[in-house]
Amino acid sequence: MSLRPPCEVPEHPAACAGEMTMEQAQAEAQRCLSSHACDGCEICMLLCPDLAITKDPDTGRAVIDLKFCKGCGLCAHLCPKGAISMEMDRG
Repeated sequence: MSLRPPCEVPEHPAACAGEMTMEQAQAEAQRCLSSHACDGCEICMLLCPDLAITKDPDTGRAVIDLKFCKGCGLCAHLCPKGAISMEMDRG
């Protein structure tokens, strides 16, 4: 695996211009990734072995069908936003 050179992927414009310190860049990344709200990236849908996750056409967010979900936790572990959490079924 190789890393892409800086600014080959979309970033904050100040980061590409070299105007951010490492601490500022880390703070910006944390801000972007800490919203804990699904942004519809589809990573969970692609990796779900049970095909239990679909995209809500109205909101664009992931929806988990608990009738098909086996509880493996891949979606929660790999969600870049932390929007999915695993909870013990109490029912």
